[in-house]
Amino acid sequence: MIKRKSLIVHFRTPKAVKLIENISPVIYYNKKRRYAICYVNEQEQEAKTNELRAIKLVKRVEESLVITDEYQIDFDVK
Repeated sequence: MIKRKSLIVHFRTPKAVKLIENISPVIYYNKKRRYAICYVNEQEQEAKTNELRAIKLVKRVEESLVITDEYQIDFDVK
């Protein structure tokens, strides 16, 4: 089973969503409150977080506190 983490990305302008989409798929974004939600694999979380922080239009990146067991991918199905 691949563990996935939810990241909340706060951005300055909605143009940043296109740049965020290049790094990680955006599941949801709110233009008015200026944040996006992305899911990344647990092994890639550190690297993806650093890549997202390197974008100038991104204010901050934080890990979501919601437990995301229903979003886990299970490849051990028989």
